[in-house]
Amino acid sequence: MRRQSAIIISDSADFARTLMAGWQAEREAPAFTLLNPEGYCQARILRGDLAVIAPLPRQRLEPLLHAVAASGTVAVCVLNDHGSGDSAWMRSIHPGSLMIFQPADSETLVLFCREVLARLASQERALEAERLAAENQHFATLGRYIAETRHGFNNAMTSLLGNVELLLMQPGAFSPRARDQLTTIRAMAMRMNQIMLRFTSLEGEMEIAEGYPPESASSIPQRKVGT
Repeated sequence: MRRQSAIIISDSADFARTLMAGWQAEREAPAFTLLNPEGYCQARILRGDLAVIAPLPRQRLEPLLHAVAASGTVAVCVLNDHGSGDSAWMRSIHPGSLMIFQPADSETLVLFCREVLARLASQERALEAERLAAENQHFATLGRYIAETRHGFNNAMTSLLGNVELLLMQPGAFSPRARDQLTTIRAMAMRMNQIMLRFTSLEGEMEIAEGYPPESASSIPQRKVGT
């Protein structure tokens, strides 16, 4: 699992230091980047998993939120005053941003941000699981197609191999070079037959695997050592 990253955007060194100190006490702290609001906007696209924005006046907060949104980073805005109207403004203009009124202690803010990161990590794992499931479905479809065409392929290979064997049973009918070529054809036909036998085995393995529901994988009988 990759290490997550958090960007702390603040004019206050105390805000950033307190937040980082509380967060680093956690078992899995993210990688931190500390910037002031103007520095973040000047960096153009600076992406992290989470951007924690210290209390700012609305005229400075708006361009910052646009920059964070453009980077695809989730923003957590810390607001100072319950009655300032900033929360209603943010809900209408920046519905994708999260808000928290500045708590009396840093532990509450750290807990809130940690839960946001945990949710993001869960979403990332879910997306990766969906990607792997789609990839596995692709290979399963390919495997089934090969299994379905195996019989026709085997019939063609059997006919090819049988005719080559008949030709090789006619001594003196071919030049040494032609016999060498027929021998090569026979060898390649036998090799292709071995490959198709592997597909037959794979088909059986797939049928066995599909017989067990994913949620009961632990119930699959285990072979004991020595049996």
